[in-house]
Amino acid sequence: MEMNKEKYEDLTLRFAKELHDVGVTDNMKRIVEAQYTRHPNSINTSTEETTDRFTYRHGGYMIEAVRTVKLVVKKCAQ
Repeated sequence: MEMNKEKYEDLTLRFAKELHDVGVTDNMKRIVEAQYTRHPNSINTSTEETTDRFTYRHGGYMIEAVRTVKLVVKKCAQ
């Protein structure tokens, strides 16, 4: 029986470019990998990180833009 941790490693290698384009950081990948290392047959794991934040204040107004990236790896029914 293939453990979910091994499947996770295969998926991250397969989708490395797409993960980079979306904004998944190396730290996020390490967090998810550590979760699978602790619990190799876990059904799902996730992490969320704010990668960019912009705030502008002028004349009593504030504009704020936040980019949050969430990485979720879970086993789905086939």
